Amino acid sequence: MFSHAFRDARYALRQLIKAPGFTVVAILTLGLGVGATTTIFSVVNGVLLRPLPYPQSESLVRVFEIVPQYGRFSVAPANFIDWRQQATQFEHIATYQNNSATLTDESGPERIQGALVSWDMFELLRVAPARGAGFAADQDKPGANNVVVISHGMWQRRFGGNPNVVGTSITMNGTPVTILGVMPEDFYFPNRTIEYWRPIALNPANAQRGGHFLAVIARLKAGVTPAQAATEMKTIAERLALQYPDSSAKESAEVIALQEQIVSGIRPALLTLLAAVGVVVLIACANVANLLLARASVREKEIAIRTALGAARGRIVMQMLSESLVLGLAGGVLGVILAYLSISPIQTLSAGSIPRVADIAIDRTVLAFALAMSVATGLLFGLAPAWQASRAGVGAVLKDAGRSSTGSRGRRLRSALLVLEMAMSIVLLVGASLLLRSFAKLVNVSPGFDAERVLAFQVALPGTAYPQPEQRIVFFDSLLEKLSNSPGVRSAGMVQSLPMRGSYVLSFEVVGRPPARPGEESSANHRSVSPGYFQTLGIQLRRGRLFTAADTATSLAVAVIDEAFVSTHFKNEDPMGKRLQIGNGNTDPYEIVGVVSDVHYEGLDATTRPTMYVPFKQDEFGQMWVMARSDGDPAQLGGVARQAVREIDKNLPAFSITPLATVVSESVAQRRFSMLLLGLFAVVALFLAAVGLYGVVSYSVSQRRREIGLRMAIGASPGDVLRMVLSGGMKLAVVGVVVGVAAALALARFVSTMLFNVAQFDPASYALTSVILLLVAAIACYVPARRAMRVDPIVALQEE
Repeated sequence: MFSHAFRDARYALRQLIKAPGFTVVAILTLGLGVGATTTIFSVVNGVLLRPLPYPQSESLVRVFEIVPQYGRFSVAPANFIDWRQQATQFEHIATYQNNSATLTDESGPERIQGALVSWDMFELLRVAPARGAGFAADQDKPGANNVVVISHGMWQRRFGGNPNVVGTSITMNGTPVTILGVMPEDFYFPNRTIEYWRPIALNPANAQRGGHFLAVIARLKAGVTPAQAATEMKTIAERLALQYPDSSAKESAEVIALQEQIVSGIRPALLTLLAAVGVVVLIACANVANLLLARASVREKEIAIRTALGAARGRIVMQMLSESLVLGLAGGVLGVILAYLSISPIQTLSAGSIPRVADIAIDRTVLAFALAMSVATGLLFGLAPAWQASRAGVGAVLKDAGRSSTGSRGRRLRSALLVLEMAMSIVLLVGASLLLRSFAKLVNVSPGFDAERVLAFQVALPGTAYPQPEQRIVFFDSLLEKLSNSPGVRSAGMVQSLPMRGSYVLSFEVVGRPPARPGEESSANHRSVSPGYFQTLGIQLRRGRLFTAADTATSLAVAVIDEAFVSTHFKNEDPMGKRLQIGNGNTDPYEIVGVVSDVHYEGLDATTRPTMYVPFKQDEFGQMWVMARSDGDPAQLGGVARQAVREIDKNLPAFSITPLATVVSESVAQRRFSMLLLGLFAVVALFLAAVGLYGVVSYSVSQRRREIGLRMAIGASPGDVLRMVLSGGMKLAVVGVVVGVAAALALARFVSTMLFNVAQFDPASYALTSVILLLVAAIACYVPARRAMRVDPIVALQEE
């Protein structure tokens, strides 16, 4: 068997080398299909299939609170402490909170990202520091947590890989902390931007149940399933809700596998792309199968002679399949090369829109997949031509030119494959058209503010240097004044939470209305802003007034609300003069003095949530987003921002410097990624379908030269020949379009979750793609039809 296979492979190579045009086209077609599939599979493998980089990561889970107003939510500190004491299904249960700090040394200040974690977090993850040690239980207490474990990257970048770094002291947020350890090079948690970890140091004595800001992770005990843990946590949470009805009424809990929680949002888009690229492979296979069918019809004499000499039908099929497998493997090699070259652009294109994007790589699993795809495609596109060719009888040798033995059957099979190509192309084109129209509508949604020519950056004031609210207010007042007076700056303002970067939600009550029952309190986006915030972002005033410099900590507490707030909470009444009791720790109610236009704080595709604004001086924060509107390119203001901060406090950096327009663009990055890739696959499918149609019509013309010559000899005009050839090709295209539209209608529900303000049965998308495919088909048919018009009847008849 192996000797036969080896001989067949050598013969296949010789045959392919003798037909370089056919071989190159086939390998390029297959390489394109296998390469695209391998690329997307590498993304699916790295994001969805590969285990998280922690030992026995399948037993790691996230635990959420279920809060009536918000659904799945972060965890309140007091509830976490109770969970830790009462839960029995976990080997460990720990909490963490994203954090950042200003690192100060002789190199100057730098803002670095980190996390505050429970002392046993590394034990839970089963990853020990590569140098030094982790935290001890007595360090996870208020006042005792001035210790830090740093990442390998930070150790190399800031400390030059100093082997004696453990035990040294560094200054973070103005406070000395001691380095306990350095984590392994490949370790990250909860994401790759984290450079340090410190004990979270929760205080059970003053832990709150109303504030929800903790993330909770746990490791299941051996033999415990997430469903069993979920049942226990639900029971514990609901018991606490009954025990503390004022703060936790109607709350529950949910347990979900950690990997599932990380990737669940992107899974539908990636699986849709994988299915789409699978369609591209099928189209490529149909294309190569058509080439092989045409090639097999030319080789009918050869096959018939082999049969006459005693070759069994199975041997002929195996020899033909060997040629297909050689093509498939060659296409697979090219596909792997293309996939390898595509990884870096994919990572760049998907940065910020796909979790675990750094884990995408061409590894052994991906290579095994590529090999399997190559063999499968070789069998898929080779089986039908091999079977068809093996049916040629000895009588074919006696026929003139070796035709008609399998000609009609071959034509029917080639036509069927072409219709399949057209249908699959329509499916991809409709999907791409739907996403394109959806994306166009999304980016045309007004965010509610003018992001052009606005630079945003963050400043964080350490509590040790700025312990009093008055000090923080003075700093930010000085910063805004310096910015406003800088050349090229029109205006400046600030807010504690940037648009498009999520919500900061607080509960509130309207003074004078009956208090809401526990668990049913109203809530809204909460923004603490400077007076220049609305002007800098171009947010429109609808009624009343905006904040002024006179709105200070000692003046009347005032608030501005947006139109969504009015329509939700003051539908049939005038909101002006009404007072809000906001759950921000301020005991004084805020009087509503103005109404502004809505802003999309959670993304262009999210419904605008009611928002309430208060003056920064009446609800100050230590970390703020500062925005400056420029006369030109906002990126040019980066140096101005750094200099303004440095002049006020040389130990503070301006960080996260970015044009606001970039922030808006990043908010649609995932949709853009899906649209671009699906659009690319659709273009490839359209190209392959056009090439396939051109090949079929061209082959048909070459086979019908005698017929065409005869028709012209008895009076057919070149126009008649043109119409005959065009109509033959276009009939196949029309059938393919009809079948494809039906299939697209049936499969449209799979992209419905990725659409925005576009129906999955959008008539314009189906009509447009059908017209495009038919136009491309007409062009593909026209070229061989023109060649048929120039057939010389005498020459054609003499050739026969």
